[in-house]
Amino acid sequence: MFRKSCLALAVVLAISATAAAAQPSAEQLTAMLSGGVWENQNFISIERYETVAIPLTAEYAARRKVQIDNRAAGRQVFTPEARCIPAGMPRQMMAGGFEALVRKDGIGLLTTGRGLEMRNIWLDGRKPTPDDELFETFSGESIGRWEGEVLVVETHGLRRSNEFLYGVPGRTMTVSERFKFTAPGMIEVTTTVTDPAVFATPWVYVKNYKRNPARATTEQNYCVGALDRSVDINGVETFDLTPPPAPDPN
Repeated sequence: MFRKSCLALAVVLAISATAAAAQPSAEQLTAMLSGGVWENQNFISIERYETVAIPLTAEYAARRKVQIDNRAAGRQVFTPEARCIPAGMPRQMMAGGFEALVRKDGIGLLTTGRGLEMRNIWLDGRKPTPDDELFETFSGESIGRWEGEVLVVETHGLRRSNEFLYGVPGRTMTVSERFKFTAPGMIEVTTTVTDPAVFATPWVYVKNYKRNPARATTEQNYCVGALDRSVDINGVETFDLTPPPAPDPN
C-alpha cells in the first residue's frame, strides 16, 4: 500500500514537473509578440460598426444617433482623423493591426490603420500613476502582467477627446485587455471598456490578429485624407477628385 502511494505521488510530481517545464516564461511569451505585423482579422466598415450593439446610457445612445444621422446626411463628423490628431485608445487597436517592439521594460506597440500611433505597455512591475498625478494622453498609461499565458493590460489616463465610436468621445474611459495566443501566429484580444457616464454596463468585444512575418510597419499620416476635402457652411463634406498634375519630365 505504502509502495503504491509513493508510486502515485511520484507520477503526480513527474506530471507537474513536465507541465511546469512546458509553461513558457513571461520573457519567452513577450518575445513571441515580436516579428512582423499582427493584422486585425475583424476589421469592419464604419457602416457596419454603426450597427454594433454597445451598452450605452440613454444620453450616449442619443449622441451616437446624432453622429450616425450626420454621417448619413453627408455632414462633417469631427473625428480625430478629421481633426488630424491620433485616435488613441481604445480605437487605435480597432483598425489595421499592430507591431510589437520588445524592450527590457515592456513593449512598444505601433498601431496602424488610422495613422501610425504608438503606445507603451509597461511590464517592469511598476504601479499605476495616481490619477491626480497622471498627465492624460491619447494612448494613456498601460501596465501589463502575465497571468499564465495571458497578457493582462490595464489602461487609464486617457484624454477626454478619445472616442469609443466614430465621432463620439468618452468621458473617463478605462480599458482592460487580455492578449491570448490561440494558435501559432494567432492572438485573441478581449477588450473591456468602462466609463460609468457612457456605458450602462462595461463594453466587451473580441478582436483576432494574425501575424504577417513578411510585413513591416510603414509611414502613415493622419491628414492625407483631408488634403482634398472641404466642408461648406452647412457642414456638408465634399471631395475634389481632380487628378494631380503630371510630374515635370525635367
